[in-house]
Amino acid sequence: MKTVPLYLEDSYLQTVNASILEIQPEGTGRFRILLDKTVFYPMGGGQPTDQGEFTSDNWQAKVYMVMMKDGEIWHYIESPTVPPVGTQIHGQIDWNRRFKNMRMHSAGHVVDFSMFLLGYSPNTLKPLKGDHGKKPYIVYQGVLGKDIKQELENKSNELVEKGLAFSCEFVPLEQLTKDAIYLQPGLPANKPLRKLTLETVGSVADGGTQVKNTKEVGKINILSVTEQDGNTIVVYSVV
Repeated sequence: MKTVPLYLEDSYLQTVNASILEIQPEGTGRFRILLDKTVFYPMGGGQPTDQGEFTSDNWQAKVYMVMMKDGEIWHYIESPTVPPVGTQIHGQIDWNRRFKNMRMHSAGHVVDFSMFLLGYSPNTLKPLKGDHGKKPYIVYQGVLGKDIKQELENKSNELVEKGLAFSCEFVPLEQLTKDAIYLQPGLPANKPLRKLTLETVGSVADGGTQVKNTKEVGKINILSVTEQDGNTIVVYSVV
């Protein structure tokens, strides 16, 4: 990957000064550009894309989407023109949008860690996937046959109130296998992976942006816990 993903080192970075490496047209008044480094998070892992703006001398563009495409982080912009390759530009993310996405993403992990602490995951309920956008949810393979909605909400908000720290580090797959409470299938073995740890609880693999402390998440509401086709679906929201 040609772009250094600064957001993996510090989720709170809001600006970047970067050089344009490549430009591709995307239609009238639209381009996608590749940078040498970025603070813009590309849509993926259940977390929505960052948005924001780029500026340089006498030039401004709206960043409406960031995507990982063919292993590279592409910034999709709206502007009549784009500076040439090699130009230094300034990037500013929409922080309100990003921080909301961070809180929602971290809330999903709080819910997931709560499932672990309650003894339901990862044995009886195996984590499959999640989405942390406008209608966040987590899907687990397996069913319990009982109502855990209130129990899960109570445990999640107990972790929020404790103000537990989130921390991240890059480790080899072998180390992550030892440390994580579970591993998603298909993780690459030929590069360091990012380990997300919740203080006193445990670790999982993660590539998104996170808040530093569970209190930043805010109150979590478990809207529903339903069983469908042998899976358990947890729908949640953040106040």
